[in-house]
Amino acid sequence: MSSPRRHFLARRVSVVAAFVLAATLATAVANADPRPTTAAVQAPAALSATVFSFDGKDFVRTKTTLVTESGASAVGTKLDRGSAAFKALMEKHSSAGPVKVFGKSFDGSYAPLLDNGGKLTGALFVGVPT
Repeated sequence: MSSPRRHFLARRVSVVAAFVLAATLATAVANADPRPTTAAVQAPAALSATVFSFDGKDFVRTKTTLVTESGASAVGTKLDRGSAAFKALMEKHSSAGPVKVFGKSFDGSYAPLLDNGGKLTGALFVGVPT
């Protein structure tokens, strides 16, 4: 049997591992062709991760494990401008908590990506299904 504390810690470790995966993807994207790809990126089981690019107005999914309600890759879709995450990211802040993405519930975390000058260039998302 696992205790609630052990379950909580395991979820947090999984989220950290997913952030490492997302950061690795972000680095790969930064050093490669900046155009979106059509293939979804694979993440560890039960985790979802997304690398967003920022075009000055919107956060666009460029690499993701997410699929839309229709089952298509979510690459090229935008973060909802009305979401708490969008507002936080625009202020260069992280956002964490329960979120609904493409009809699925997650314990999610969003973090901004900044260049050396502090300019917002994108964001990372990692979510554990709830």
